[in-house]
Amino acid sequence: MPHRISCLLLAGLVSLTGAAEPKSDDFKAGFAQVDITPPAGAIITGPSAPVSTGTDVPLMARAMVVQSGDRKLAIVGVDLVKVRRDVADQAIALAMQRTDLTPDAVLLCPSHNHSSPLIPMQGGKVNGEYIDTLPGRISDAIVRANQALQPARVSIGRSLVYEGHINRRVISKADGLALNTWLKKLNDLEQVPQVLGSESVTDPELWLVRFDAPDGKMLGSLVNFTCHPCLHDRIQIHTWSADFPGVIAEHIEQAFGPEAVTVFMQGASGNIQPPVCWAPDWKRRAAVFGTAAVEAAQGALPVAGPVAVDYARREVEVPRCDAESQRPEAISRLGWRPESFEGAKRTAESMPRMLQVPVSAARIGPFAIATNAGELFVEWGISIKKQSPFPHTVLSELTNDWVGYEPTALAFQHEGYETLAGANFVSLEGIQTLVDTAVEMLNELWSKENQTTNK
Repeated sequence: MPHRISCLLLAGLVSLTGAAEPKSDDFKAGFAQVDITPPAGAIITGPSAPVSTGTDVPLMARAMVVQSGDRKLAIVGVDLVKVRRDVADQAIALAMQRTDLTPDAVLLCPSHNHSSPLIPMQGGKVNGEYIDTLPGRISDAIVRANQALQPARVSIGRSLVYEGHINRRVISKADGLALNTWLKKLNDLEQVPQVLGSESVTDPELWLVRFDAPDGKMLGSLVNFTCHPCLHDRIQIHTWSADFPGVIAEHIEQAFGPEAVTVFMQGASGNIQPPVCWAPDWKRRAAVFGTAAVEAAQGALPVAGPVAVDYARREVEVPRCDAESQRPEAISRLGWRPESFEGAKRTAESMPRMLQVPVSAARIGPFAIATNAGELFVEWGISIKKQSPFPHTVLSELTNDWVGYEPTALAFQHEGYETLAGANFVSLEGIQTLVDTAVEMLNELWSKENQTTNK
């Protein structure tokens, strides 16, 4: 069997300091979804920027709102490659006008789907009219989920998935530096006579938090997995597709009913992708993840007692990358002309020396979420899981903003695409600060329980 459901020892957690004490029957959940598919003719994300000819699998904004006592949290999974800060802020502001949610209680989580519309770093004509509609559509999903709140029960499940994802950075023996698995020169024995294996690890955990009505019918689920969604063949077929997160949603609907909404949040997948991208048989490959999600839902164990909800958000100031010091060979060794990346490098150089980046932490009972606004490398995500005091913790990357790739110290030493200025914007020092902040916030959420217990 490619998947295995873990036996999770779950316990309900008690009330939070400064919030109304939750009761065992106090927890509520609501789900909704809104179609955000662009029209044909809009530009698809990626270096070739193809023009879309239609839709394969619709793109959605899937929202959930959970409430315990006076604490209410909204999470939105959007089938987009990223969400710009201005779009996120507008969507949250619109939702606040129509609900009692606070701005620190909303997590906008792109799936990082690569068959979605191109979203430039700043406003402009490219897909501009479509992007202008996103705050309204996303906020509509939040409002509808809030209106759908009803008593619910929570269960937590997990599958361990060992196929369909790889660490995409391998080490060349020729110079001891990293090459991405999709680079053409990697298959040239003269240029790369030998590779010395992958640079690092993968993360096999696929988590599913299940929310059921009192009669046992699934209202929806929250899914977290760590892998670039780049299976759909956008190279040959220029259509919109939600990629494997959309296939996961389809599998959940088939197993538990069409009203079961799946909210997907991407893990720390900056260096993790499928072994084959843009595959004609992409749906068959994506079914591995859909099957794993259904297994996790079927094996989910209930959270006993009151289910606490809490959240926090901070604006963290971090230094940008030192784009000016990047050596030209860091680009040319990948088989690219240095001038091909000069525009991206100039973009990095033009950014302020200090960047303001949002970091959030949230909990739903014993299940915790830490966020990062970048394409965080998997090692950072595992580090957060390791340091978290919660029984079960996930990392949601690209949340509420986009700040480029966030490699590890080892990856910066090995160079490679993700470390180039313009792909990377935040310095190693800044990345460490963002990760440390997330861990600190998780500890603060956890400590509220102990403060209440020890009164």
